[in-house]
This record gives sequence, structure tokens and C-alpha cells, in this order.
Amino acid sequence: QVLREARRGLVSHQSALSTFLSLAFSIHTPDAMGWGGDGKGYGKSWGGWGYPPMMMWDGYGMKGKGKGTGLRSFSNETKVWIGGMPADSCSTDLNKQLKAHMETAGGKCLYAEVGKSGNGGAAFKTKEEQQQAISMLNGSTFNGSVIEVDIWTKKDA
Repeated sequence: QVLREARRGLVSHQSALSTFLSLAFSIHTPDAMGWGGDGKGYGKSWGGWGYPPMMMWDGYGMKGKGKGTGLRSFSNETKVWIGGMPADSCSTDLNKQLKAHMETAGGKCLYAEVGKSGNGGAAFKTKEEQQQAISMLNGSTFNGSVIEVDIWTKKDA
């Protein structure tokens, strides 16, 4: 019936095809297409179709990493770039120490991190606190290294 309606132009060909396929594959024997014990192992984990259940999709494909964590979640207006630390010295303890060092400028440091390259960044609550940190902490000593604190700029692609 759906195919007849598609021929007469009452239903689009794509919707007719999808309806036909859903009807055709909903009528199956228990042993068909991997549901039974034929031993082939097709789609055992997701019901035989090779696709994950729809509840695992977020509209753009599989769900990925968490939302905006780290320095990326802060505005460039309130971030500072930090350089001059030794490479491969990153750790969560070092990040906490750097955050405390950034707060010695008098502002509220929301987040600070050091990357593998020895460069890092910190985010402040306001632009004024960012400016104050740059003026007070540029050239200061942190863990035996003289650090450079400057405005955050976008990477050139």
C-alpha cells in the first residue's frame, strides 16, 4: 500500500522506502540477522544492526568529551599566558601552586595550568584582575623559574 501511494505521488519515495524497510525487517524469525544462536556474532551487542542505540547519540554523532573544561571554557579577555617554566613539569600539584601564585597579585584566579611545553595559562574573574596579574607577576619567580606573564592571544593558524 505504501509503495502504491509513492507511485501516485502521495508519499515521497524516501519515506515509502524507509517505511517498507522497517516493515520488511520487523517481520523476522528469531534466528535471523544475529538475534539467534547462529554463531556468526553479527551485531550481538546492539541488537543486530551494527549501530548503537539512539539514546547514545547526541545529534552530531557519538557523545564525546565533556563540555568546556580547562582554559578553553574561559573568555580570552580574562586569561593570561604564562611562559618560562621547565618543559615536562606539568602536574596537578604544580597547577594548584601556580593558581596560588597567580592569586598573590590580589585577584581571584579561577583556573591555572601548565602544559607539557612549559607554557601555561591562567583565568581570572575580571579583565581588571587579569591586567593586575600581568603588571605584578611578569618577571616574578615561580618554583625557581622566572616566569613571563602576558595577555592571552589567539594562536595563528
